[in-house]
Amino acid sequence: MNVVVGPKIGRKLITGSYVVADVMCSEDLVGAIDHALKVFDKMAHSIGPRLYSCCNCRNHVGLHDDIISKAFQGRTGRAFLFSHAMNIVVGPKEDRHLLTGLHTVADISCADCNEPLGWKYERAYETSQKYKEGKFIFEKAKIVKEDW
Repeated sequence: MNVVVGPKIGRKLITGSYVVADVMCSEDLVGAIDHALKVFDKMAHSIGPRLYSCCNCRNHVGLHDDIISKAFQGRTGRAFLFSHAMNIVVGPKEDRHLLTGLHTVADISCADCNEPLGWKYERAYETSQKYKEGKFIFEKAKIVKEDW
């Protein structure tokens, strides 16, 4: 049995007098719970956030949870639209005619190795494209999944 019941004793509680018994876990159950908690703790530390890294130096540049869309086209093929980026350098702004119209963009590169990774949308001139402003395009060929 995994539960141990102590001796019955009389106790006065706020709501009245009662005969109660302490209930405790047996040492087998305590050991099993302790082991399960240690396994869970190791799993929680090993999973962590899913990261994308620079293909050249493995510098972390984005979080999987920040992907808005995987249906974009970059210079080298497929690209992902991210809401945020990290460990990047943003270049000078320039107007560029893209598939969806005229945009002001700035190229982005890895802060560690300067590998070109994509661009940042600074301004969209068409109303339907305004949602891209302040967002980042990472070329799929330029980033890798890190440890997942």
